[in-house]
Amino acid sequence: MPKIIVSVKIKKPKEEVYQLIKNFEDFPNFMQDVKSLKVIKRLSDNKILTAWNIEVDGAPIDWTEEDYFDEANFRIEFSMNEGSYNEYQGFWLLQGLHNATKLTLEANFDWGIPVLEKFIGKTLEAKARRSLLGMAQAIKKKAEKNYG
Repeated sequence: MPKIIVSVKIKKPKEEVYQLIKNFEDFPNFMQDVKSLKVIKRLSDNKILTAWNIEVDGAPIDWTEEDYFDEANFRIEFSMNEGSYNEYQGFWLLQGLHNATKLTLEANFDWGIPVLEKFIGKTLEAKARRSLLGMAQAIKKKAEKNYG
């Protein structure tokens, strides 16, 4: 199961960046690959169920996931319930730096097609990495522009 980790440095405090990321439903307004994102249900004060629709190189990908907000540690964990993959889970993590924030996005994928993965697994992984990095860079751009 591929693990993909991307990071960006954002010239804003982690508290501001965390508030921006928590507003998932705004993602389609500034993230190219995210076509729609809806909060389906609030499961508790710090857990929600979301429905995602993204497009990677013209291929639509849909899933629902549970998102857990760990406010004290500036971390958002996610785990797919149902969707285009066998498994998709990971986290967003914000770490304070001197006058900046390090945003790390880590995701574990199980494409669910072992025979196909043998032949195109690296291509799928590269596309997923590009998409995750695009999300992190979109957060950086919006945070630095909106809160600049």
